[in-house]
Amino acid sequence: MNTKQKLLTPLPIDFDEETHRYIWKPTNEIMANSVTGITGFDMPESKRKGIEAYKHIWAPRGTAVHKALECHLLDEPIPEEPKYEDWIGPLLTHQYFREFFKPLAVEYRVVDLKHSIGGTLDAYGIDTRTNKKVLMDLKTQQSPNANAYNTNEQLGAYYYMLSSHNIQVDECRTVWCRPNKTTIGEYQDPAQCYSDWVDKLDIWNMYQEEF
Repeated sequence: MNTKQKLLTPLPIDFDEETHRYIWKPTNEIMANSVTGITGFDMPESKRKGIEAYKHIWAPRGTAVHKALECHLLDEPIPEEPKYEDWIGPLLTHQYFREFFKPLAVEYRVVDLKHSIGGTLDAYGIDTRTNKKVLMDLKTQQSPNANAYNTNEQLGAYYYMLSSHNIQVDECRTVWCRPNKTTIGEYQDPAQCYSDWVDKLDIWNMYQEEF
């Protein structure tokens, strides 16, 4: 029998779409930074320009695919997106999501009040095969042969923010969504992810002090 897990209660966080800012509602404090803003702050300028040049391709695809997974996990109607069916179809029919992953939180907002950072994790849930709590990040890529890359820093940030609210994480994973193929990434150690995030945060803080 496919039993449904109770979802986590959302944290008291608002998100301003226009300014892309997270707001901690108990104090109305606006977070000055985002997780992705910090993880990518030291990206080489040439790479940044290259990413920006193709934003009109990857941004709408990422939005559509993330929305499809969100609706799928929450048992809500999935918007029709024929243009991105090569990504969405294999993702939603993957055995991991059909049989093993039971969501506890989807598109879940978190903040680090100490460092004034906000973010939204893609999914958090239980792997029914192991009963482990899994923190997940979804990445879409243009090519079926695209290479995976290191996502530890981003997952480490979300892990730290969840842990500050006593939410347990046993493993981190990255889901690689490519045309006609979805791959569930290997186990990523939460402690290592956290260490990588702290290292990036230290570098970012030093950069702020220098400039």
